[in-house]
Amino acid sequence: MNEIDVAFVEPLYDQNVGFIARAMKNFCLGRLVLVNPRCPLGVEAIKYSMHGVDKLKNAVFMKSVENLVSSYDYVLCSTGKIGSSIIRRSMTPEEAAKRIVSFTGRRVVVIGREDRGLSNEELKLCDAIVTIPANPEYPILNASHAATILFYIIYRTAHENVKVIERPSREELEHFIEYLTLLAKELGMREEKVDGLKTAARRLLAETTAPAQDLSLLFGVIRKSYEKIRALKDLERGAKPE
Repeated sequence: MNEIDVAFVEPLYDQNVGFIARAMKNFCLGRLVLVNPRCPLGVEAIKYSMHGVDKLKNAVFMKSVENLVSSYDYVLCSTGKIGSSIIRRSMTPEEAAKRIVSFTGRRVVVIGREDRGLSNEELKLCDAIVTIPANPEYPILNASHAATILFYIIYRTAHENVKVIERPSREELEHFIEYLTLLAKELGMREEKVDGLKTAARRLLAETTAPAQDLSLLFGVIRKSYEKIRALKDLERGAKPE
């Protein structure tokens, strides 16, 4: 459990930071990462953190969600906005907990801003999205309340008999996305379609339980396909008279 960190994006109220630190201590989570906080971590944060004050004292600071994602192998983002698009296709808390507990590597749960959550661009960067079912007329939970619910379900799942799945590293995943993008462009796919493909690929990789060894075979085929097409095109260009 201590291998799963928690990131709070641009927190606005230090009370919520304190509450989240306390809940992290309750449910045995790892480091607290604060992304570009908009509030000071003063007396209020310490007061509400209670015995989780060590999470505050050892908090790590980052400048952006982009920096955060590059530092982890699996990034699970929480949002209250449900949708049917690829970007907002979300898991239930139980599904998300099973994934993040079973995967190996550096993992983090991301809590969005209190006032406006995470942008579509930020959600695209994440590996998976989790949404807590709530009243359709008022589904947006307080950040610390949502965090506590997720932390409890992750804690409960971690104490079940969950099969460990070796997951590719962030570097391997990004190389795969890079070659998939290059291949799509070589095949003439339009830019807007390529963008959707990248998002869909991230979601697929986030939801699969295939081990890293199996995925590496897929990654290799994509890379070799791109390289073969490029080589043939270069050969064709070289054969044409000036």
